[in-house]
Amino acid sequence: MNRRLGLLLLALVGPLAAGYLITTPESLAANSADYLIITHPDFTSALYPLCALRESLGLDVKMAEVSLIYSTLPNGERCDRIRAFMQQVYDHWNARPEFVLLVGDACRDSTHEDFVPVKLFPKFSYPYAGGLTMHGADNWYATLSGTDSIPDVIIGRLPVNTLSRAESLVAKIIRYETATDTSLWTRTTMFVSSNDRAPDAVELESLYFKPNGDSCYTVVESEGSSAFLRHKTVTGFNQGASLVCHSAHGYQPPAWAGSKTLFSYLDVDSLNNADALPVVLDRG
Repeated sequence: MNRRLGLLLLALVGPLAAGYLITTPESLAANSADYLIITHPDFTSALYPLCALRESLGLDVKMAEVSLIYSTLPNGERCDRIRAFMQQVYDHWNARPEFVLLVGDACRDSTHEDFVPVKLFPKFSYPYAGGLTMHGADNWYATLSGTDSIPDVIIGRLPVNTLSRAESLVAKIIRYETATDTSLWTRTTMFVSSNDRAPDAVELESLYFKPNGDSCYTVVESEGSSAFLRHKTVTGFNQGASLVCHSAHGYQPPAWAGSKTLFSYLDVDSLNNADALPVVLDRG
């Protein structure tokens, strides 16, 4: 798929849009899809180009707004109603989805409302800043068969809270998937690791990446101060990498850290990697 096809998708979404969105309780109960989007209504209009992209790959795409789910399944907390809808889809749709995408932030504080809620579970009793005692897990929505905690569909989330951010994120996905760029960044992997995890990065480099001709960029805790490590990590992002592997610890406020801070949410505004968008794998 190339960039021209991506532009064509954008032109086609107008006439195709009506076919994606589920609008009746009956269609919630009986339908079929390979790829299901569950979204807050604020973001629906931004998602039609993504629907068209997925359909161009041969997937049957459907989209359901949480407002219809809540009114059709009126009992319980909002997260329970979404979960009940997921179970209904899994048990009764003619073809059950392999992929489910949630679109909307799940914020629980005094100033934000959940756009698409998350199920909250007790945390382990680590001394996190602010005394946080609960954590959210979208994985719960996807455990639909048996009593285990292994997801039965592949689930993800676009955590957006404005229409413009949804549009921007969808545009990034389309641009990434339809680009024909073969620059060095597409063959570069960045490893960011604490001292105790550094041997893992060395092993991955030597066994899998360098033998395939990939370039590797490493940031290891022992190399310097927190300021140096954060600068080096930002530089790695800005130079471009198709894959970023973080193998260290997470800490509050959000940061990659060993005994030193390797990267922080405060560094995000320093990123200037344009279209060189990496897949980030986090092993905390």
